[in-house]
Amino acid sequence: MIPVGALPRLALAVLACAAVASAEAPADLILHGGRVHTMDLAPDAAAVAVRGDRIIKVGADDDVLKLRGPATTVVPLAGRLVLPGFIDAHTHFENAIDWRFRLGLHGISDPATLTARLAAAVRGLPAGMWIVGGDVGASAAWEAEARKAPLPAPLTPDLDAIDAVTPDHPVLIRRHDLAYFANSAALRRARWGPATPDPRGGRMGRDPATGALTGMLYGRAGERIAELVPPSTMAQKLVGARAALADLAAVGITSIHDVARLDAVTQGQHFHTHVERSSTSVDIFRELQRRGELTARVYAFLTLPLWKQVVEAGIRPRSDEGLIRFGALKGFIDGFLMEQPYDDDPDFAGEFTFRFTTAEDMERAVAGADRNGFDPVVHTIGDRAHRLLLDWYESAIARNPVRDRRFRIIHAWYPSAADIARAGRMKLIADITPQHMTRGIRSVDRSLGPERARTAHAWRQLRSAGVRLNIVSDWPGSFNEQEPTPLAPLENIFMAVTRQGLDGLPAGGWHAEERLTVEEALEAYTVNPAFSSYEEDRKGTITEGKLADIVVLSRDILSARPEEIRQAQVDYTILGGRIVHQR
Repeated sequence: MIPVGALPRLALAVLACAAVASAEAPADLILHGGRVHTMDLAPDAAAVAVRGDRIIKVGADDDVLKLRGPATTVVPLAGRLVLPGFIDAHTHFENAIDWRFRLGLHGISDPATLTARLAAAVRGLPAGMWIVGGDVGASAAWEAEARKAPLPAPLTPDLDAIDAVTPDHPVLIRRHDLAYFANSAALRRARWGPATPDPRGGRMGRDPATGALTGMLYGRAGERIAELVPPSTMAQKLVGARAALADLAAVGITSIHDVARLDAVTQGQHFHTHVERSSTSVDIFRELQRRGELTARVYAFLTLPLWKQVVEAGIRPRSDEGLIRFGALKGFIDGFLMEQPYDDDPDFAGEFTFRFTTAEDMERAVAGADRNGFDPVVHTIGDRAHRLLLDWYESAIARNPVRDRRFRIIHAWYPSAADIARAGRMKLIADITPQHMTRGIRSVDRSLGPERARTAHAWRQLRSAGVRLNIVSDWPGSFNEQEPTPLAPLENIFMAVTRQGLDGLPAGGWHAEERLTVEEALEAYTVNPAFSSYEEDRKGTITEGKLADIVVLSRDILSARPEEIRQAQVDYTILGGRIVHQR
């Protein structure tokens, strides 16, 4: 008989033996023979082992390979670079879904390019799904207007050529002059043919010799077809979602912080404008997860003005539904709201965004969300907008109980030097988008003047002041599809470390003193966004015990020349130990 006093010691011994046995059990996946840059301040390693969804060993090849078993998947790295999976801390996933079916065509001004764009759009889409698009030829028209030159002739699509590449997909696109074009599949859906009379208020384009429809639709005729395009359904959303997830995996992204909404809450509201127009329904993520198809972790930013309804819906800060996590609420302040007018427009100092109601409402929302443990994450552009937001943040902190806060400024384009320092003292987080900086290179100095331009996209100043930076894509880009943003972290890292566009201009970089190092840029794609979602204990570094969210790059970007960074390829993306992308 075992003495009673010996039972605790026996239990401890059994647990210790179990732990040893567990440590010695074979790994499910081993990566070896490369450079494992852990991002956790530990020295670089050569190999990493994974069991289940966790990292179990990081170290030398010989030590890690001891965990190889008969069923272990072994990936020889041949010198390639291993990093924590990239975390894009600001995306609009449902917009990316919609862009699969709703194309921005403003930059297209010739029929051949339009046909090629539509041919690319139908690849991978089930037969019968509609493709719509707008603003064909707008860029050429805008450029002519700016030069005060005659407007180019509107593009006339080639019906036969487009039918050849879209035989199974109805297509309806709008030109910049508001005329429409429908392919034959769309005309058949409308039951329109050569004998169909023109609708009241519009007309159909016809071949003058044969009377055959050309696909061009003018006035009310185009609107009539537009009214036939079916509303988006969950089934359609899932088609686009699968493609969007593949896009994320292909560039090494294992987690996103996504601007999201609870449809059950939304349906009970009377909004003053389209407040949630760029938000993803959480139901899309939930359905993907239910089907076992969700291949990225999601930190959902719900709607800040609805903080009470979010609480009433049972959502709690830092709660998880499998791969879906909650904890932040998204708000909007402005569109370039400045303290003083712009240098090149002395009558305009910006304005609050259409989503904004009143300063009092926003201050109450920030304080209420914080009181319930949610972090406000707020779209902020101009210097006046930054001042107001920091005032509201300070007020909430002063009024509410002490807690671990991870408040954010989204975009942080034009803060004043005083508010950069204030944001640092408050230990705020800033989501920065390199593409936004490069897109404004030609206009910012002119619009702001030399003094205010010094703190435009001031990444180095923000970091030096103590602000934690996340590099984000804002993927897929502007809601009107006119300004897509690069999703690929390697492209955004290149822009962050060079202050140049993807074309390599301007030479030497714009305000080059604000450049980040490659290490800092990687931190802003891994460690910092994991911290931002209170997940630094589970991801963001390659550390034993953390989730096996890993990316393998074709080359070592830490020792590469800046121009070589965006030439690197993502060879593997691993989510929780599962390979979700292999080049």
